[in-house]
Amino acid sequence: MAYTLSLTLGAGMLAVWLDTRFPGLRPKTAAQGLIHAAVGVFTMFGAAGLLQLVYGIPQGAFMALVLGVFLPALTYALLAGFWMLRALANLTLAGR
Repeated sequence: MAYTLSLTLGAGMLAVWLDTRFPGLRPKTAAQGLIHAAVGVFTMFGAAGLLQLVYGIPQGAFMALVLGVFLPALTYALLAGFWMLRALANLTLAGR
């Protein structure tokens, strides 16, 4: 349980750092943000499916797969979620 929480918090901190460090990567429109969010969801499906597919391999290889595939997928999904929230906030603020 602690590893899952640590992995999620680490991915969240990486996503926040990437968002603040590279503001030029943010989508310019809400449609682009929606596309990134959808790709993030499908990336998570793919990473979770891959982890389920290789379940039972030696623990070291499984941990390498978690850190090499699942962590980047989770980071991208969270980053895309931040971008989508930012795009929606800009839309509501632009309407005022």
